[in-house]
Amino acid sequence: MSARRRVVLDTDLGSDVDDALALALLLGSPEVDLLGVTTTYGDTALRARATSRLLELAGVPGPGEPGGLPVRAGAGEPLSGAEAWWAGHEGTLLGDLSTAPTTAVSGPGDAADWVARTAGGAPGEVDLLAIGPLTGVAVALRRHPGLARELRSLVVMGGRWDGGAEEGEHNLRSDAVAAAEVLTCGAPTLVVGLEVTQQVQLGADDVERIAAAGPLGAALAAQVHQWREFWGERWGVPHDPVTALLLCQPDLLELGPPGRAEVDDRGVSVHVPDPAGTVRVATGVDAPGAAAAVVERVLRGCART
Repeated sequence: MSARRRVVLDTDLGSDVDDALALALLLGSPEVDLLGVTTTYGDTALRARATSRLLELAGVPGPGEPGGLPVRAGAGEPLSGAEAWWAGHEGTLLGDLSTAPTTAVSGPGDAADWVARTAGGAPGEVDLLAIGPLTGVAVALRRHPGLARELRSLVVMGGRWDGGAEEGEHNLRSDAVAAAEVLTCGAPTLVVGLEVTQQVQLGADDVERIAAAGPLGAALAAQVHQWREFWGERWGVPHDPVTALLLCQPDLLELGPPGRAEVDDRGVSVHVPDPAGTVRVATGVDAPGAAAAVVERVLRGCART
């Protein structure tokens, strides 16, 4: 098996900027062969168009171009029945998204089927990196139960696993039904929670370096400032890029023993050690090393043009 990781990215790109930073990080990681992107949660068609625009800014062929990277819109309505949270600024800094490749947007079921076909075509070789609510992944597993056995790994950003959560983390809380199904599906699963990602900070100088890194860097920096202004606080935690490091620089994170994941209807998560379990949770991170790696890889992704 090749050491290069064949990765499918499932994302709610467009709200928090860290999804877009994770996309740039994957583009800038020579250890990763990005096979395609699926979008989840809320207006997934808009998220797919925003993804295609970022690929365009990175100089990466997108949907509809020869050798283009597939970008497919997935399930948007949470399986829990909860209303999808929407910031309102999704895609607003990326120009007229109606001009993004129209083939980026497909039917709600297409993304789930495409993920299953991709993994089924290379059993044991595809890593699914899920950095948004787990709605789309759950739909894929419901339709294709064999998907859990065919994945090389399922890597998830979500939850808080140190017992310090009174309410669920956003990705798990947004669709607790999907989260419970995905984290008990039996796939080899690695999870990075808030107690680890919040140890990593990017500073203003890091954002300035990204802003100077061509069209994609400028777009990413603008979204960093947009997210900071939206919350009225200093932005600095790259949750999704830190999680993506498990696929390209895993020595920067520590993983606990195998176990079982439990998620209640609030999205609050618990990890129960079990030698027969399939879920491992990150327990530590080299915070300075991770921050440096995120910036270096994002800059490399921005330089592809």
